[in-house]
Amino acid sequence: MNTFAGRSALAAAAALAIFVAPGVAAAAAAPNLHGDPNTPGTQVQVESEPGDSNSYTCGAVGVAGAGVGSNSSGGAGQVNGAYFGPGPVQGGCVGSDGSVYFPTGNAE
Repeated sequence: MNTFAGRSALAAAAALAIFVAPGVAAAAAAPNLHGDPNTPGTQVQVESEPGDSNSYTCGAVGVAGAGVGSNSSGGAGQVNGAYFGPGPVQGGCVGSDGSVYFPTGNAE
């Protein structure tokens, strides 16, 4: 029974590494959703990680509104919409390379 349990644990660890490793690599290049407290009004921006050459088109829905926007390659861009106050947002983004991400952030 110990041999079976050991082999099962090894197989589970190998399967986990296969599924987790691509997600870890992809998460490093995922876009960020955040607000800008220095800009008047509540809003959301999409921003690429440093070194990420992709542009992203994103939609963001939160407790206080929704919007759609994009950013330039490696930069930040406005998610245009109606945000009636600060709060958490859930986004869906498609990169210029076809990658798909679901980042979370805050409207500020």
